[in-house]
Amino acid sequence: MLLDPQTGVRVYQFIVDRLDDRRREQYPDGREAYEDDWTAAHDLEKSYAEAVQADDPGTAERLLRELMNMAAPWQNHPHHPADHTDDGQPDDAVPGARR
Repeated sequence: MLLDPQTGVRVYQFIVDRLDDRRREQYPDGREAYEDDWTAAHDLEKSYAEAVQADDPGTAERLLRELMNMAAPWQNHPHHPADHTDDGQPDDAVPGARR
């Protein structure tokens, strides 16, 4: 994966979407766990973006790994970030085709 701001946002958004799904499934329970996990993902993405901006690839790579670890429970989801190429498109995407 590229170490750029868009990569962090893409992984973060995937995590937040899955957390939203989980919160809806567990409603009315699960609010505290959702808030804790959302905060952790948000803080990681922010720190990742700062590391990219500071041109600190070692830190950025470590933080991206942590974000990917947060996304690991949903590794079989069709939109999991590990299933996408560096340009953000699914590995099996056909150029010019719409999904």
